[in-house]
Amino acid sequence: MKNWRKKIDRLLGLALGSLLLGCVGTNPAGPPAPLAEVPSAISIPESVEVNTSEVAVAVPSSMSFDLIRRFKNEVLPIGGEFFDAIVFGFNINQLANTAVESVLIEISRFDIPTNPVTRTFSAPDAFTGSTIKIDFADFDFDGTGTTRGCTGCTCPTGCDAPCPTQAAFEDLGEICYRIWNDPSGTGEFVPLMAGVMTALPIRDDPDTPANERNPGVGSFRVTLAHQDTSGEPPTSTNSFGADYNHRDPDRPLDLTTEYYLSTDSLTDAQFDFTVSYVKVEQVALDDPADEGRLLKTIQESVNQPIPAEPETNSTLQYLARYRTDFDFWSGTFQDFLRFPEFAFAPPPDIDNFTAECAQLSTAVGVEEGTCRDIGIDVSEVPFLPLLTAADPRVNLPADFPAAPTF
Repeated sequence: MKNWRKKIDRLLGLALGSLLLGCVGTNPAGPPAPLAEVPSAISIPESVEVNTSEVAVAVPSSMSFDLIRRFKNEVLPIGGEFFDAIVFGFNINQLANTAVESVLIEISRFDIPTNPVTRTFSAPDAFTGSTIKIDFADFDFDGTGTTRGCTGCTCPTGCDAPCPTQAAFEDLGEICYRIWNDPSGTGEFVPLMAGVMTALPIRDDPDTPANERNPGVGSFRVTLAHQDTSGEPPTSTNSFGADYNHRDPDRPLDLTTEYYLSTDSLTDAQFDFTVSYVKVEQVALDDPADEGRLLKTIQESVNQPIPAEPETNSTLQYLARYRTDFDFWSGTFQDFLRFPEFAFAPPPDIDNFTAECAQLSTAVGVEEGTCRDIGIDVSEVPFLPLLTAADPRVNLPADFPAAPTF
């Protein structure tokens, strides 16, 4: 077991480290029910990644697939026909982590007080050097026509009294936030980000050896416009977001993160948009959970409609699954993209396949029954749906005010 893990480590040469959670499990049936701690300040989570470095690691985004293939014949035995497909999945995850973290890290460094109760917050030099404004009003985050039911401030128990330091779990409400930034520095604020925190993030305690950092549970949406020339209209927009659930007190190792990215070129008539949907999930196989026995699933769907050819199927579907206690991988790769260079993670040039089983350490195909026997076969796992640019998961809420509310 140790030998094949070392092979992968040598092959890819990058260690991201395991994600350690400091969450304490609670038993809601055992009286008296424990109280939840309400932090003195909250912040946007720094990242919402699900770690996939235990058996193999995504290559750095600066490393091309051509370079990977150059290493392939030097390191792997004869065969390895699934190498590119295996690495593609880890690369998808790393690129998603990096893209989301690059925005979150800019605005996560501010601790916003819960007491005194805070309804609005301003910070200079908060997002690539620009000022941001945040309000914590309740609004229609999901595009359902009704508000989410958030407290309207930074306190999860309500806004009409000083925020307590502890409260019953059932008394905790969600916190919604909207963020505007001033990219030009002229005082012309534009919508940037909207989000909901269902379970507040936990920051790492520097005085303890463990890494308690956890993004909690929530969702966010971001829209960024890009200009080729300063002062000119934007040439493209990127809208992306995430839904994440990283804190279940009863199952602290179960993690799910979903990423959504819509790219609208604005100036390219060949297609209107490309929408990528990535989902990475980690499930503990034992109860109580064991970090050494985890089932991980990586999925991506890409939709790229061609206006001039509505009958054209320009899509990609990827699905991979592995266990951290076995040296095997099961995956499906179905690439029909007409413009793969515009995909979130450009796919490798390989043949399509469905529900193949391979040894992780060599990328050589093995009998499909091997993957079925250990419960990682993906033949019955449905693909992620193909999203459109109108999907609320890749858009700011429709009722997002064009200018700050304060």
